Amino acid sequence: MKFGTYYFLQRPPGAREADVIRNEVDLMVWSESLGYDSVWLTEHHFADYGISSAPSVLASAVFSRTERLHVGLAVYVLPFHDPIRFAEETATLDILSGGRLTVGLGRGNRPAEFVGYRVPPEESRARFEEAVEVVLKAWTRDRVEHAGRYWQIPGIPVHPHPLTRPHPPLAVAVNSPETIAWTARQGYRMLSSGLATPLPRNLENRARYEAELRAAGHDAATIARLLGQWTVTKHVYVAPTDAEAQADARGPEEWFLDAFRRSLHTDGLPALDPEFTARTERMRADIGALRWESLLRDALLIGSPATVRARVAELQAAGVGELVCWTSFGGLPLDKVRRSMQLFAREVMPAFRAAPAAAG
Repeated sequence: MKFGTYYFLQRPPGAREADVIRNEVDLMVWSESLGYDSVWLTEHHFADYGISSAPSVLASAVFSRTERLHVGLAVYVLPFHDPIRFAEETATLDILSGGRLTVGLGRGNRPAEFVGYRVPPEESRARFEEAVEVVLKAWTRDRVEHAGRYWQIPGIPVHPHPLTRPHPPLAVAVNSPETIAWTARQGYRMLSSGLATPLPRNLENRARYEAELRAAGHDAATIARLLGQWTVTKHVYVAPTDAEAQADARGPEEWFLDAFRRSLHTDGLPALDPEFTARTERMRADIGALRWESLLRDALLIGSPATVRARVAELQAAGVGELVCWTSFGGLPLDKVRRSMQLFAREVMPAFRAAPAAAG
């Protein structure tokens, strides 16, 4: 099982943006010395829920200060990007990193972000799928020709090509049956959020993904590899005792939920597609109904090292290949985040590492 750390760069009241960015980049770099395998970044705009608006810049900073650490995106919101520019940028990152990049992609779901980037949300799926087609051409062909609904490209050379051949690995954030099916058909890695999602629901998505992989005709080795890379994100906070961990984490978790709900607002925005607005309002209602006690029982990894080890063992048994630990959430004090990361690295991760082969 692999372990990563995850960063939204949340800015709770009283925090300075510059401090948030610098402190979290330092945590990313420090995680390499603790033995974590990866850092995962995201893309969000226009809300204190996450000020990670330039994830490629953050990734470049991490690559320049580390030697082993892999960086994944969970995710770039692809409909907000010109696909040619995106292909150039990510190919450059792949080269600078020596091939340590996973390009995670998603369609987006925040109304203010669609308005701010002037993209109709009802076009997100079609734009997403067409942009992927353009990016793959730019990464792998000498010249890019494309005549699509959103982009018309008249045969231009795009440089540079990525170091990783044929291209950096792709991963997709999945929330719907349609996206799971598309991801499986393409043979891309599946990213699942477990922040508020109980394991049984994530397992339903994993089963659907496996069925779609088989229906798409992928060979057994490919299916096994992709299922082994199943990646799940969780809020993780470790303290010496369960009581201390819960006391420390409850307030930040509740701020996170409020910030999440507020980031989905439609107040003051121009008229949006009615179906998208209704779906967003259902999400806001679902988030508003979440309660600390049920999250602690069903979704969060918060407690003593022994408690968290037991919860991670459940995820490993369920087939999770990489656990991405969101350790700095909701304004948790920096010293407590560092202690939690250390406790997890020293007292949780070793139980899930392969034992070295005995000399013979």
